[in-house]
Amino acid sequence: MNIPFRLLIAVAISVASCCVTAITHAERVSLTPAPLSVTEGSGSYTLPKGLTISTAGLTPDMAAEAPRFAEALNSATGLNATPTASPGADITISVDPSIATEGYTLSITPSGIAINASQPAGLFYAFQTILKMLPPNVMAGVLERDLAYTLPEAQIADSPRFPYRGFMLDVSRHFFDADQVKKMLDLMAAYKLNRFHWHLTDDQGWRLPVPKYPELTTVGATNQNILRTNFDAQRRWRDGRFVEYGPYAYTTDEIRDIVAYAKERHIEVIPEIDMPGHMVAAIHAYPYLSTDPESSLVPDSVAMDSEPVARNPYSHFTHNMWNIGGVSRDVLDVSKPEVMTFVQDVVDVLADLFPYEYIHIGGDECPTFAWAKSDSCQKLKKELGLDDDSGLQAWFTKQIAEYASTKHGRKIMGWNELITNHEANIPIIKPYDPVIFCWYPPKQAVATSEANGLKHVYTPANGGYYINRSYKGHDKVGAVGDGALDITYTLNPPDNQHCIGVQGTFWTEQVDRPQDLEYQALPRLIAVAEQGWSQPERKDYNDFMKRLREQESVMLDLAGYNYGRHQIVAAPADNTAQ
Repeated sequence: MNIPFRLLIAVAISVASCCVTAITHAERVSLTPAPLSVTEGSGSYTLPKGLTISTAGLTPDMAAEAPRFAEALNSATGLNATPTASPGADITISVDPSIATEGYTLSITPSGIAINASQPAGLFYAFQTILKMLPPNVMAGVLERDLAYTLPEAQIADSPRFPYRGFMLDVSRHFFDADQVKKMLDLMAAYKLNRFHWHLTDDQGWRLPVPKYPELTTVGATNQNILRTNFDAQRRWRDGRFVEYGPYAYTTDEIRDIVAYAKERHIEVIPEIDMPGHMVAAIHAYPYLSTDPESSLVPDSVAMDSEPVARNPYSHFTHNMWNIGGVSRDVLDVSKPEVMTFVQDVVDVLADLFPYEYIHIGGDECPTFAWAKSDSCQKLKKELGLDDDSGLQAWFTKQIAEYASTKHGRKIMGWNELITNHEANIPIIKPYDPVIFCWYPPKQAVATSEANGLKHVYTPANGGYYINRSYKGHDKVGAVGDGALDITYTLNPPDNQHCIGVQGTFWTEQVDRPQDLEYQALPRLIAVAEQGWSQPERKDYNDFMKRLREQESVMLDLAGYNYGRHQIVAAPADNTAQ
């Protein structure tokens, strides 16, 4: 039976409204992520048609938030809300310098709405809170004119626990186009996430246009016999030999558009070019970047291996694109001036396209096998007075950090190997104030970061915040691990001086379809969002599950997101922190 889409929407909204009606009065304000404090009254405020939003006394940047809010509200309600320069309006906004950058206060009374914020980001999040308090079609952006859009009387004071609340998407292993990236940015904004970490390159593909090196986004952006997965059918397969995947890369205009789109949602885009390891896609396009530029391409009959294989001359330096996970031993030759020129040219492009303080240089899982076999790398090691080949990576990292700082005023981010690797040589990179992403082993990485006074982001790999993990006992395909929602929610970030936030990290070796990306990421990314925004005392797993069932799942359905429904209907767990 085909049910009209409008009727489906009405039914979903009706169900959500019934649930809200059934909730006791003390729980009328139910927001995700949980706000800092809420005091409820007994009344309510119904948004009138022709709602006005005062921008009187606001800076241009803050005033610009009002028409964007009005557009989002009107597209879902038809209320014809409009900004006005008049101080008297249905929604008034005041600037309060004492409020934190992303904080706000929101007063909803039977006579209107008053917002206080110090910066545009805080005002944006106040508006997001209003949208989330209305029926779920509003945040979903689905037009429904026949509802009374009413808010409960409440006083809300809110600000985030951490300044960094992130989502990382790997688009190298499998490519996701600009529309899907924007769809994920919309989701991030709905849950007050503010950093999009864009993993643009790896051994399986290069997605960043670099004009001086055009083959990066042709040769380096084309793979073959790629892994495919279908989580609906719980099966996976490969395309087959000689079936090409790509070339897939973003254009400069697409990247600028995505950065602008994210900026309107107060999301900074952090680009990652992973180096000096995980660079096979670049080496495939430009073999001179390798320590062994004359190495033959691997024949189709030979498997690619991350470890040495006896009597297999192709097991290390094949220069072929990888179509599996793992760690290639084919890495950048850090001893060559032309390699350093290449790296600087890439940093120049990043600085031009991404107008923010940080660039991410990866730095994880870089084997030293190639450097040990290279005469020029051994010569450089001797000249630098290094005792170990791993010291070459620390030297390389310093060169990038110094160039990015001196030429572009940028700082670097990197995975925790920058400080936890053997001979990491923390003192030579510490002056550049790097941000460390603590993934494996996370406790050691956090302890080392804190001991050295380095800012760090918590994104542990084993369950928890690696939100590409399959659901144990449910999925027969996908990345190994246990992706249970309660693990993500109860794996609490460190409470120390230098932890700046949390990140949901999504690697895509096992995921190639947008609907499977969403299925794996959700609802765990929402749990990460609450970890990053809400204070520990405001977190409660059973309440979180209640909100997911009664509100967030309805919004996700209306907005057309796929998600792990079995996670939301699962029985509540205890709220034990891990």
